[in-house]
Amino acid sequence: MKTRHVHVLAITLLLGGCASSQPVTQIDKDTYLLVASSRWHGNDGVAIQGLQQADDWCRKLGRRMRVIGSERSEGVIGVMPPKVMVSFKCDAPA
Repeated sequence: MKTRHVHVLAITLLLGGCASSQPVTQIDKDTYLLVASSRWHGNDGVAIQGLQQADDWCRKLGRRMRVIGSERSEGVIGVMPPKVMVSFKCDAPA
């Protein structure tokens, strides 16, 4: 029985430790906000992750991503995940 609890706890911790992001929110015409965090990517890694997700969002719309602002909260790996908030525009392709 104890082994089962250990497995359930391990699976819960693994799933909880994965990178996550809130849905992209449209804040103005062609302007969006994305908030991402990750327990395992570190402070710089989560910033890169957020930028990649923003770029993916615009590519799905057939547009190019342009960052208009960003903020990071430094985290402590394993305790408090770092977060990044990216505001971006999806411009028409050049």
